[in-house]
Amino acid sequence: MKLWINHLFNTLPLVRVAFSTWSGNERMIRVGEKLGMQIEAKIHKALYYNGQYYDSIRMVY
Repeated sequence: MKLWINHLFNTLPLVRVAFSTWSGNERMIRVGEKLGMQIEAKIHKALYYNGQYYDSIRMVY
């Protein structure tokens, strides 16, 4: 992902790159943190799965 993000910044006129996931996907949140991304937004109880509510997470670089 680091190579892809660098490619995007080097080839396109971008000022930010972001992705969204859900709070149950702890590994993807950790990937974002390792890349230096920060949580920009958290929408509480946005998803309902297997009888439990999860937050929607948006991470930005």
